[in-house]
Amino acid sequence: MDSEGNFDVVVLGTGLTESITAAALSKAGFKVAHLDVNPYYGGDEASLTVDELAQWADRRSSEPTDKADYLSSQRQRFTSISHSETVPDHARHYSVSLMPSLIPSVGPLISSLVASGVSRYGGFRLLERVGIYDREKGIKSVPGSKEDVFKSKEMSLVNKRRLMRFLMFASGDFEDKPELQGHQDTPFIEYLRTVFSLDQQVSEAITYALAFCTLPTDSTLPALKRLRDYLRSTGRYGASPFLIGHYGGSGEIAQGFCRVAAVNGGVYILDHKVRSITPPTDATSGTPSSKYVIELDDFPEPFTADIILSSPDHLPKELTAAAHRPTSEAPVFPHTVARCVAIIDRPLAYPSATPVEPAPSAEDAPDTAEQAEEAPSTPEQKVVDTSVLVFPPSSLDGGSTTAAVHAFITGQGSMSAPQGKYIVYLSVPLVDASSSPENTLKPYLDAILRLTEPSTESPTPPTPLYTLFYTQHPLKTVLPSSENPDTPTVLLTPDSTITLTESSDAATQAAEALFFKAVDVLKTKRPDLWTVEEGQEESGSGGDVFQEIKTFWPPLERDPDDANNSRSVIRVQPPISESNSKMHPSLRVAHKPLINFLGKRQWPTTPGPQHAHPAAPEQLKAAFSDFLKKYESTSSGATASNGSSGTSPSGKQVYDDFWEAPARIWNPRIRHIEEAEIDAVSSGGASLY
Repeated sequence: MDSEGNFDVVVLGTGLTESITAAALSKAGFKVAHLDVNPYYGGDEASLTVDELAQWADRRSSEPTDKADYLSSQRQRFTSISHSETVPDHARHYSVSLMPSLIPSVGPLISSLVASGVSRYGGFRLLERVGIYDREKGIKSVPGSKEDVFKSKEMSLVNKRRLMRFLMFASGDFEDKPELQGHQDTPFIEYLRTVFSLDQQVSEAITYALAFCTLPTDSTLPALKRLRDYLRSTGRYGASPFLIGHYGGSGEIAQGFCRVAAVNGGVYILDHKVRSITPPTDATSGTPSSKYVIELDDFPEPFTADIILSSPDHLPKELTAAAHRPTSEAPVFPHTVARCVAIIDRPLAYPSATPVEPAPSAEDAPDTAEQAEEAPSTPEQKVVDTSVLVFPPSSLDGGSTTAAVHAFITGQGSMSAPQGKYIVYLSVPLVDASSSPENTLKPYLDAILRLTEPSTESPTPPTPLYTLFYTQHPLKTVLPSSENPDTPTVLLTPDSTITLTESSDAATQAAEALFFKAVDVLKTKRPDLWTVEEGQEESGSGGDVFQEIKTFWPPLERDPDDANNSRSVIRVQPPISESNSKMHPSLRVAHKPLINFLGKRQWPTTPGPQHAHPAAPEQLKAAFSDFLKKYESTSSGATASNGSSGTSPSGKQVYDDFWEAPARIWNPRIRHIEEAEIDAVSSGGASLY
């Protein structure tokens, strides 16, 4: 700092976008002060206890004041709030997210978590199930991979083949494919039926449970991009494409980025209201300060900064009207959303199947021997702890006929609820903004309660332990200022989506746009930071003179105490058993391998002679040569007479089902199979084709 309270950037609000930007600017070497009127991190994405959640709701549902401040802006964004009068027991053991989100395993946020080192401070787990509601059967699991598709007994072979063709198309680079030309703005569910001949049931599952569309009118191109992210994310950390952050998700992740900013010199002050912001004036006016001056209540020293970066709720109206909002590739969700948060004490009764949560690898194993002992010993988990249940439009009596409702359920496995308790998040876009969130979502909450596991003590559906209903309105768009548009000194958080699967990546994309815009403005306002005097060497990021900043995150420094692990990894934790019910702190130590290799490892270029295992009993070692002779003679004889198993007399490999063959044989990009040919072969009437 040049002097006490003098900063390059002052960031107002600790939401996920602001926190990521503050961390990136601090790691790049800028002097950052991060302020928030709230006593907690996360802003509108915070993770709160039930007590704090009730206080949050009461403050925003109280009578508005005439004064234009942060709370008044919040009352305009969050309306129609109602909640239970009493909170459940152990209210402080919950971490309820104001912005529940699923993190795609491949995307901007995952890349930023690893590149910034924030992944060291948090834990994650996989989403176990995605289901879709059916009037007759209740919950139906949604196939999300090739194996799931062909294991399904509810689809005919023809529908399986059509679905596989579509999934292969959606997982590739489809932007220039002829199947998409002229259909970019076509409703996605209509596109599936007309172009790929998928039936209504399969089309609904893809539209609402895989592509996570919310309206039947959602366009094809954005839906295909979401579906491609879904398919490409599957398999990176396990069978599920989505991760869930511990302790409430987005709020805890935002706090991790704030920690990185603080480690790199950022200054943090929470629970202090901004009293005034004095803008800089032209040097000809005689005012000595050319920076913004920010004064806080109950804080002795003012802050000065070249740039203010903020969400609109934290800025006075006169500064908001003259601010600049950088553009980013993040999707925008303009609809008002009705939300519900409910706490229940029974899990959902999903159809019996092996959960997707895999056993942790050596890299992702618990850090300490104590935690390793507490990990469950059984490979299967009977209760589904984290899941998403989708209600398509018109799927529920008394429900919405114009929009899909997504229910996100999370329990103890994500460290967000005590043992045996579950948090249900419901959300639906309101086409009619005057609709009450409680009237809109109550039928869906009742349906979820009916779908829970039956209890021997009470066969009737359970009663929620706590409920909160409210309406969330999107940020109002502010046009960029026409005055000095190239070097704006007030940067606003861009509008971004508030949907379940896109909010985290959208916040990261918005933060990247803010970061580079702030760097460009500081280059113009503070050219001295990039000026190298004669005889002075460039000190790089963090010094008095900056090198050219070309990347969002500088290379991650190697931990001197962790010589064997040169990169940060996303740590996916195993399911928590009943014996492992205590909450662990979110700060985790980087994993250190238990095996250290001395010197450089070299692998032989040719295989060595076959021999018995060194630890085999002596009698087996002595008989190994006789065993090898019998094995070689039997193998060669079988090959010479009939060929190996699974081959034809001609020597060609034979497959029982076409999907077991390599993709090069039946890939439609190599040989396009017409629908008529599929129907003819499947029906036995191939000679008619």
